[in-house]
Amino acid sequence: MSNIFDLIFEIKDLNILPEVLSNFFDQKNIDKQKSGEYLSIIPKYASNFRAYVPVSTGCNNFCTYCAVPYTRGRELSRPMYEIIYEVEKLIESGFKEITLLGQNVNSYGNDLSHTTDTVSFGKLIREIDKIPGKYRVYFYSNHPKDISDELINLLPTLVHFPHYLHLPLQSGNDDILKSMNRHYTQKQYLELVKKIRNTVPDVLLTSDIIVGFPGETEEQFLDTLKVVEKANFEMIFLAQFSPRSGTKAYKLADSVSKDEKKKRAKAINHALTKILNRENQSLVGTVQEILIDETKNDKLFGRTQSYKVVEIKKSPGVMVGDFINVKIEAVTAWKLFGSLI
Repeated sequence: MSNIFDLIFEIKDLNILPEVLSNFFDQKNIDKQKSGEYLSIIPKYASNFRAYVPVSTGCNNFCTYCAVPYTRGRELSRPMYEIIYEVEKLIESGFKEITLLGQNVNSYGNDLSHTTDTVSFGKLIREIDKIPGKYRVYFYSNHPKDISDELINLLPTLVHFPHYLHLPLQSGNDDILKSMNRHYTQKQYLELVKKIRNTVPDVLLTSDIIVGFPGETEEQFLDTLKVVEKANFEMIFLAQFSPRSGTKAYKLADSVSKDEKKKRAKAINHALTKILNRENQSLVGTVQEILIDETKNDKLFGRTQSYKVVEIKKSPGVMVGDFINVKIEAVTAWKLFGSLI
């Protein structure tokens, strides 16, 4: 590896990059004592209405296909007061969409020392929701084994958090899930989906899926396809398995051919397209509040609370970063078309 890279450092050491570079070129030892300050870095934002706020870094789950615990280290939660302060300042500055980020937001706070009160992700988002203003907050990513009843029951009571959950599946087969070290079964996952939908009937669920994991048979893949259809996902971030050096899955035989992986990915996309065509059709005639995030030629593009893309004609006075109400007039699987109300 030293023939490829001159220097490797963990993301938590980003805040001392100037010192790291200085020490590297001076051939000195790198001081690691300040690495915990990474989550306190004051970021610069590429957008003036959309921002990403980390609540934690690293991961303790060690899924066999994932390098995060090795590249980012063990899970480290950011103090709640820092997160709330940053979100408050963003809203005061006019930001309209904020996404809370963590490899597993559901275990936020488990590593924090506290003396008088319990810190949890549910408490964090409840406090954020109290901040006055017109804005939306999303969060990624949930782990099916850790998502709590507290969070599920809290979601329909919140003002600023859309009814949207990203719930990575990865596989619908129990043996593959065990090989992935995911700590849930197909039955447990579908029971969780049922509980979420019973509590939040209008929830939109999205997911992550890996096809072609080492040893995955056609029959095992069909289990995944079955869960896609039962869970009624409205977006899937799909990956074809590829070995990552340093992970446990790297040592497994990559037994599924590239052509077979492509075939299975195509089947997932076909099932998803059928779901989207059906679900989007039910939106025709409805009024949706969208946040404009792009302008191109004579068109404006925005997203609904459930993060569906909407296209409308440009209108005087409507700008990127504005909330507007739109009547949906036509749909495809991947886009809605509407007119300004």
